[in-house]
Amino acid sequence: MSKQKIRFIINPISGKKHKDRLPEQIEAHLDLSQFDYEVTVSEYAGHAKLLAQEAIDAHYDILAVAGGDGSINEVGTQLIGTDIALAVIPCGSGNGLSRCLNIPLDTVKALQVINGNKRRKIDTVEVNGLPFISISGTGYDAKVADDYSKDPRRGFDTYFKYILRNYLTMKEQHYSIVMPDETLDVNAFFISFANSNQMGYDMPISPKASLWDGLVDLCIVQKPNPLELPIMGGFMLDGMMDKAPKVRIIQTPEATIVRPKADVINLDGESVMMEKDLHIKVNPMSLNIICND
Repeated sequence: MSKQKIRFIINPISGKKHKDRLPEQIEAHLDLSQFDYEVTVSEYAGHAKLLAQEAIDAHYDILAVAGGDGSINEVGTQLIGTDIALAVIPCGSGNGLSRCLNIPLDTVKALQVINGNKRRKIDTVEVNGLPFISISGTGYDAKVADDYSKDPRRGFDTYFKYILRNYLTMKEQHYSIVMPDETLDVNAFFISFANSNQMGYDMPISPKASLWDGLVDLCIVQKPNPLELPIMGGFMLDGMMDKAPKVRIIQTPEATIVRPKADVINLDGESVMMEKDLHIKVNPMSLNIICND
């Protein structure tokens, strides 16, 4: 039986985890009786996408990303609708998708998941034609992602700085949400579009969100006052955000969100400028991924 071909794509600047030893760890712990592999390193924004396309053209079987949710988006979205599987070695800051899929944050254990080669199809979601895999959103969380993306420092301390700063300065906005069966007018601090249940840092924004249910969870969150913040934080940490005050979660296969103006959105942790109206649509079972049982 012929071996499967893996291309590893390493993002050297994602997260705080040092990746200098990663090629050595791959050589030591990847099952070389199953796989032939090569290691590549992304050198600039958009390079991982080109490395992924090269591997698709060369008929690789697996693309393994060593990075965070932004790197996973850059590579994984190229694999939508193909037979090539995405594998993940979590090396980002929040690692939301990895946590949702129960992929270990330890590199050696993540390689053991790849050795298991258990594949599952998951949904992906589009916003105005741009696909994402885990979480997208508009409002407060998008502004936090935008500020964080412009800061050369990584990690939770930097992320928390922008969480706090934007909480103090931003206000709720008015949104119209048009779905197949109803239209809602809401005031919200932010609206997350959750395909997975994780925002990263082990913070589940939508505890019932599923990567394989054909639905996206629209998490509509009003701005909590300072006294409500610890209460909402407790609900989130307990995995009960759907029961928190000032939170409403709606599951739908498709929706259009009408915003006050064109603005940035958070697309798998990356900041992307988009027009005023956001059309969101689920692409069911469109991506192969290697994950734990």
